[in-house]
Amino acid sequence: MTRNNSIQRVARDVIDLCELQMQLLAVDSQEARRKVTSAAILAAVAVLVGGSAITVLMIGSGLLLAEMTDLSAGGAMMVVTLLALSLTALFLVFANKALRAATAALGETKSEFSANLKWLKATLVSPDELPPTPGRSGQQARYENPDQPIYPPSARQSDDFYSSNMSARR
Repeated sequence: MTRNNSIQRVARDVIDLCELQMQLLAVDSQEARRKVTSAAILAAVAVLVGGSAITVLMIGSGLLLAEMTDLSAGGAMMVVTLLALSLTALFLVFANKALRAATAALGETKSEFSANLKWLKATLVSPDELPPTPGRSGQQARYENPDQPIYPPSARQSDDFYSSNMSARR
């Protein structure tokens, strides 16, 4: 096998791998965008409720509570303030959970990209051999057909998975 053929095969595989990586990023970023939107809406609600509730609810309910109980006006205002802050904290907890879910959506893309880079480095060092993969029990597989591109295991699995998911989402 000539060195030129090896370089051409690796270049073709790199281009195919880049295309798959872009598809993966597109799908994951759409999902992350939806989750970030939800988190932003929840955070905005928390800010609006917190800001308006602390002002209006503290004054009105505090004065009402002071009239209906033996609490002083200051004590009643403190009780109302604690309730308003509890409601605000509850909204912020929901917003935090939604934001964490949005950032976790890109974790798969990061790990796929890292695995693909490791595969690419190993392939460039020894283009005639495919680096060991967990699915092959650590054995090094050789190219069986020089015209067929060899993908890392994550790209092969992602190709079928993301092709079907992208067509289903349209």
